[in-house]
Amino acid sequence: MSDPPRTVRRLRVALVGVSMLCALLVLVTVAAIAYWRLYLEQPTPGPFERRPYVVRLGPTSAELKWRIDQPIELRAVGPDGGSFTARGGRFDGLSPGVRYGWTAAVDGLTRASGSFRTAPADPGADVTFGVIGDFGSGTNHEWAVGRLLTSMHPDFLVGAGDNSYLVAAGPLLDRNIFRPLANVLSNAPLWTTMGEHDLFWRGGKDVADALDLPGERGRYAMRYGPVQLVVLGLEADSSAVAFARGVLERTTAPVRFVVVHRPVQPGNPILSVLRRYDVSAILAGHLHRYERRVVGGVLEFTVGTGGEGPGNLEFTKASPDALKSLLDYGALRVDVAGGEARSYAFIDERGRVLDRFAP
Repeated sequence: MSDPPRTVRRLRVALVGVSMLCALLVLVTVAAIAYWRLYLEQPTPGPFERRPYVVRLGPTSAELKWRIDQPIELRAVGPDGGSFTARGGRFDGLSPGVRYGWTAAVDGLTRASGSFRTAPADPGADVTFGVIGDFGSGTNHEWAVGRLLTSMHPDFLVGAGDNSYLVAAGPLLDRNIFRPLANVLSNAPLWTTMGEHDLFWRGGKDVADALDLPGERGRYAMRYGPVQLVVLGLEADSSAVAFARGVLERTTAPVRFVVVHRPVQPGNPILSVLRRYDVSAILAGHLHRYERRVVGGVLEFTVGTGGEGPGNLEFTKASPDALKSLLDYGALRVDVAGGEARSYAFIDERGRVLDRFAP
C-alpha cells in the first residue's frame, strides 16, 4: 500500500495540533477558574441592612441594635477572656469600666464587629466623648468627621441635633447617620438631642426609635460613669428649664453637661440653674460654626460643624461674645478625669486641633 498523499498527512498533523491546543485551553480555563475561586473571589456582600451599632451602656450591661432579616449570634469577649452572649441585643453580667470586643455572626460567619467600654463605677475615672451637631447630611465632610470621631476612641458621642437633613425620616437615616458614622457607632453610642429638621418629621420619633433614645422630643437624662447628660431638646424654654432643674435636684454626678440644639443666650433663666448645680458646660448646635463662649457665667460650646456646612453666611455670623469662632468642619473632644472636665479640644476634619481649652 502506498503512503497517503502529503496533503493528508499535513491535515492529520493539523488536527492533532488543534486538538492539543483545545485541550491546553481547557486546562488553562479550568486552572483560571480554580485560581479565581480559591484566591481571587471577593467575599459576598454583608447581609445587614444596617450594621450593628451600640445604643446603651451601663456599668454591667450594653445594648446593640441592627437591621437584618436573619437571626444573628452576638457575642462579646473581655480582656480576661470571659465570653458573653447577648439576648435580644443586650449583654448582661459585664464588669464596670471594661472594654469588650463584640462580634456578630450570620450563618456561622462573623459579619460585623466592634467594641464598647462599659460605664466605669469609679467617680474619678477617665472618660472621653465626642460632640457633633448639624451633621446628618451624608456629605464627604460628614464622612470625614465620622472618621475623625473614630480616631478619638470615644466612650460615647453627644449629638447637638439636626441629625438628618432635610427631614429625619426613617428611609433617610442610613444615608445621613448610620453609613457615615458606621465605624464609630460600632464602638460608642450616640446620645443626641433634636433640632428643627428632626422634629419636623413625626416629632423626631424616627431618630429616637433608631437610636433607642428615652424621653420625648429629645428631652431626657443619661449617665455614663462620672458624666451626666441633661438633654433638653430644641431650646432652653420654660419647660426645659423646669426639666433641667428637676433632674439636677434629684440626682448627683461629679461632672454634668447640658445638651440643647439652639445655643443658650444671655438672660435665659436656665443659666442661674446651671450655675447653682455646677454644670460644666452647655453643648449646642444650630449655628453652623464652632464657638466657645461664656454665657452668664456658664461655659458654652456650639458645635454645628458635623457635615451640613455653613450655607448662607448671612445666617451663620459669629456671635459677638464668642471667645473663638470658626467655620471649619469638625468635632469637639471632651476629656474628663478625676471628677472634672479637664480639657476641650475642637479638631477639624483634617485632624488639626484648632481650639483647646482647659478650665
